[in-house]
Amino acid sequence: MRLTELQSAVQRHVLAGGPTPEALAAVVEPPADERWRIYVDAYRLRLAEALGVQYRALAARCGSEEFDARIASFIAITPSVYRSIRDYGGELAAFLATGAAGVEDELRGELAGFEWQLAAAFDAEAGRPATVAGLATVAAEDWQGLCFRALPCVRRFTTCTNAVAAWRAATAARADDHPTGPVRLPVAVRTAPLEWLVVRVGLDTEFRSLPVDEAEAFDRLAGGASFGELCAALGERLGDAAALQAATWLKGWLHEGLLERP
Repeated sequence: MRLTELQSAVQRHVLAGGPTPEALAAVVEPPADERWRIYVDAYRLRLAEALGVQYRALAARCGSEEFDARIASFIAITPSVYRSIRDYGGELAAFLATGAAGVEDELRGELAGFEWQLAAAFDAEAGRPATVAGLATVAAEDWQGLCFRALPCVRRFTTCTNAVAAWRAATAARADDHPTGPVRLPVAVRTAPLEWLVVRVGLDTEFRSLPVDEAEAFDRLAGGASFGELCAALGERLGDAAALQAATWLKGWLHEGLLERP
């Protein structure tokens, strides 16, 4: 076997696991085969260890035995394609949601997604936040065309369960702070805290709930709409009060350090 063929066979086996393929069995002979098995298993153990650190709240919610089983299943069907182990595991929330059999499983999927967004916000670049003072020199006629985008360290997240309450309980100092059970939130109620905004402030990651109206407005502006287009969209519902509401939200977002100029 040529060296390149051997290297490819090694990589495939490390990623896929299972019994040693014949191509490798011919070159990995006893007693090296036992050391080879340990090496292959160690790769998955390192992935599992990294996911255990990333998803501490989920691990606490599931319990160690069930969490280990879920992670092993995830690793088996989701080989890493990343150079850094930090980037591995973002698909776990979707993996859990795909097999959801009830509200507890839905909560666990959202809990995983929330933990991933917290970490992503912390690791992202800070960007250059726009400020209220920086907009003071903008002429009145130019406000219609003002555009913004969310800072790299800003994330948005939506929940349909009490996943954020479960995260708070799982990361609390007292074990008896855990919620008694999963709850599916009333999606039809517009004041329900289903929408969340995550941002890194200094060396801390903070988050808060957003009223649905504010969440829709933030997503519109951060998604590329101009300030004038935001006012026009709000005008369909708020009429003459649209510009004042848009300006009030914008001022708050700027004070929170959520937006930058393109």
